[in-house]
Amino acid sequence: MVSKFTFILFLGKYSVDETNLGIFGMLSTSLALLIYIIGFDFYVFNTREIIASKKNIVDKIKNQLVFHLSAYLIVIPISLFLVFKLNFLPLEYLWVFLSLLISEHLGQELYRLFTALEKSIIANAMLFIRSGLWIWVVIFDFFVLKNEMDLYKYVIIWTLFSYLSFYIFFILLTKSIRIKNLKYTSPDWKWIGIGLKTASVFFIGSLSFQVIQFSDRFMIDYFYGKKLVGIYTAYAQFTNAIDVFTFSAITMVAYPRLLSSFSNYKKYSEIKTKFTKQLMGLSLILIAIIYIVCPYIFKFLDKEAFLNELPTFYLLLGGVFLLIMSNVFHYDLYVKKKDKIILKVAVIGMVVNVILNLILIPKYNIFGASFATLMSFLLIFAMKFYYSVNFHKR
Repeated sequence: MVSKFTFILFLGKYSVDETNLGIFGMLSTSLALLIYIIGFDFYVFNTREIIASKKNIVDKIKNQLVFHLSAYLIVIPISLFLVFKLNFLPLEYLWVFLSLLISEHLGQELYRLFTALEKSIIANAMLFIRSGLWIWVVIFDFFVLKNEMDLYKYVIIWTLFSYLSFYIFFILLTKSIRIKNLKYTSPDWKWIGIGLKTASVFFIGSLSFQVIQFSDRFMIDYFYGKKLVGIYTAYAQFTNAIDVFTFSAITMVAYPRLLSSFSNYKKYSEIKTKFTKQLMGLSLILIAIIYIVCPYIFKFLDKEAFLNELPTFYLLLGGVFLLIMSNVFHYDLYVKKKDKIILKVAVIGMVVNVILNLILIPKYNIFGASFATLMSFLLIFAMKFYYSVNFHKR
């Protein structure tokens, strides 16, 4: 997280204008969406299978790989056409984008696999190589070697480190599960089909949330160009950090406790109340700190547009607060196994968000995008609250 913040501030400060931030924002956004689509949340099914039984791990991995290869053949040609034909990214980034998409997706799947195999230390070390270490090489290149700002070169460095991470992951995996003398076996299409059906519910919910998070940037780029995307990307980096921090510090700890105490209604209610208070308290403190500090950071970037668009930033802060607080009711519904309701809320929130973006962004640019995000998260919060209370009797 620190590395990504450093890179965003670096681009914002030392680029001629906000264009580099915009290109990087569109690159990272496009990658994030496509990794979700190609992954299809298939790991949810396969991870459960591996945890349930350590037998035939190699076959399970091979079958998941066959699924992803099939997804590559369908998704990549369409996505490359849309991303580059509609000028969301300059054509010069085509091959590096394709290379990075493959390495980042496979690296993500291997990260999840190592986590399932209870090797989280190795997984997180490799995640740092893939997502953080390359940024410090960029910083060294600019400040120590005194080379000029070159975003394309930085993306190539990212790609090299992504493949390095994947290579190390793969070597460790072969030793961990003792892969030897691989022989070709026909894919188990029946098993893949079951996985596809199981994962589809999770995928629709995850994709809906990703659309809410990222679709506005494509619309901003389409109507206004890369500079406003760059400003919006920088704002989102700060607000998303609040969500990530509260999830890691509180939600990850509270969720297992909610799950284990569900049979004891009194204990469950106490944990849920404590969860709510802690989440609200920490999120409000972080929002207050960022509200005070960020204007000075944006002033440091020496780009007037960052200060001119601050109302957009404040709306995004309001939106992330609603998103964080909706987690209380989200996990309450999850523990009560109301998966269909969670999916319904996610899809409705996505549809409303896209409609509002289409209406507001052409007229109000990034302020319209932030207002659409705020309204979408308000709707999601209200619906999850309603259904959570409605099913209080379980």
